Amino acid sequence: MLFILILVLSLIAQFFLPWWVITPIAFILAAWMGNKPSKSFGNGFSAIFILWACMALLHTLPNENLLANRVSQVLTSSEKGMPWLLLVLLTATLGGLVAGVSALAGAYFKEAFGKRRR
Repeated sequence: MLFILILVLSLIAQFFLPWWVITPIAFILAAWMGNKPSKSFGNGFSAIFILWACMALLHTLPNENLLANRVSQVLTSSEKGMPWLLLVLLTATLGGLVAGVSALAGAYFKEAFGKRRR
């Protein structure tokens, strides 16, 4: 459930807000619904990894990877560059790490302040 909520809310929010909106979404949802920190990290990482990989593919495939090939040439400073699919995976991995660490922080926040000791 956490996976689906992070994915859907991030998809909707990124149409209107900057890319980093995934951070508060993953943090708040993991602090509210997250169980274990490792599962929260996995849910946040995989939700945004899949979302950003799909969005990158939807943007690069219709134009025959023209922009992705040019960006890969800039990043590698060579004429050939890296394959466009590697650039898509790099993009998805970076977004997944941002959301995963944010969800992990949310789960730790829940552990630290959610349980009251007597």
